[in-house]
Amino acid sequence: MVNILEVLEPEQLAEFKERYDGALVGPCPSCSNTDGYGGCIINPDSNTLYCFGSKTIFNIEEAVALFNGLISCREGRQKL
Repeated sequence: MVNILEVLEPEQLAEFKERYDGALVGPCPSCSNTDGYGGCIINPDSNTLYCFGSKTIFNIEEAVALFNGLISCREGRQKL
């Protein structure tokens, strides 16, 4: 299985910091939100990205599209 951290470029992750649980937190690549827990969180265990500003979640393919400007964070799925 491909991991989300393997498909994102190192420069895309430059502003992200690793948390105690292995997740990465940093600014949302779409809205640049840095409020809350860091703006967005990349969880390599579940291969997801969550934006705290828009309260949306992205799978691995959607996260790649988000980082490459093909979709905005508002186009993610609402977190349940």
